[in-house]
Amino acid sequence: MSEKRARLLQLIEADIRLDRADYLYLRAALLELHDQLMARDSEAISRGNRRIEELVASVRERAERRTKVLQAFGLHIDRAGMQRLLEHFPGAGREALQRDWQQLGEQVEECRLLNERNGRLLAMHHEILGQLLGEQGGHGVYSPAY
Repeated sequence: MSEKRARLLQLIEADIRLDRADYLYLRAALLELHDQLMARDSEAISRGNRRIEELVASVRERAERRTKVLQAFGLHIDRAGMQRLLEHFPGAGREALQRDWQQLGEQVEECRLLNERNGRLLAMHHEILGQLLGEQGGHGVYSPAY
């Protein structure tokens, strides 16, 4: 294997481990955001959203880098391509990395579900405010017609 390919594989390995750590932080931030949304603490929500945006930017950057590595190896940019890339890793390191990749996928799915839950809560808040302000076609408590 060429030195360039070996460096790219090391980069992928490091990025997967960084993603695993960042998704743990993202999970915690999404759980905290839910509590902040429940408490309607706008300042804490704003801080939480900034932290989430930073984490998402970091994992997105690494995902884009993985895409470039897959292209450099001539592999498809999909799940199968990533599995083929992981097969390039030597020996026992391959098995550990494949487990990390699988666990990363589970973390991503958990964060996606937490984000959807937060989105539903936010939509519910918006709907309630809309009803109070009369934006739903009726007359709300705070509308001039009331």
